Amino acid sequence: MKHLGTQRLETERLVLRRLKVEDAEPLFYGLRNQPEFLYYTNKEKISLEKQKEAFLELEEKYQNNEYYNWAIVLKETDDIVGMINFRVENKNDSVEFNYATDNRFTGRGFMTEALRAVTEFAFEKMKVNRIQGGCVVKNIASKRVIEKCGYEFEGVLKNYVKLSDGYHDMNMFAITKKRG
Repeated sequence: MKHLGTQRLETERLVLRRLKVEDAEPLFYGLRNQPEFLYYTNKEKISLEKQKEAFLELEEKYQNNEYYNWAIVLKETDDIVGMINFRVENKNDSVEFNYATDNRFTGRGFMTEALRAVTEFAFEKMKVNRIQGGCVVKNIASKRVIEKCGYEFEGVLKNYVKLSDGYHDMNMFAITKKRG
């Protein structure tokens, strides 16, 4: 696997780029404190000051070429519609994705477009062997996004995700490099 760090990616409608300190405020008023984001990430509301503090550490994180964390931005308006990231597993030449979409931008295919872009980046540029990710069983919209991107269902991890209302089962999906 080849580590390249968070590279700028473009699709027809989107730019996937590094988060910037200036993104703290729009994310705070958009995605970061929405009930669904808080629920599925098992996080609590934070203040704008805390959000800004967290973003001050970003430049240091981006210096690590094994750190992959993209803002998903509409080309047309420069609005941040979500975020997507990889967690690296060097031993197995694999990555695991996580993503979140701002509620104001759901149902328009943006996350499907973004997941396809990072999947292609991982296989073509990073040379990973496997990409995996999942969603809570009851998150039907997220399941559809993953399936549309060609990921195969591998099974259910029982009581795998701890959310504010207890433990939940998680659907796991993966896609592997095509072998010739």
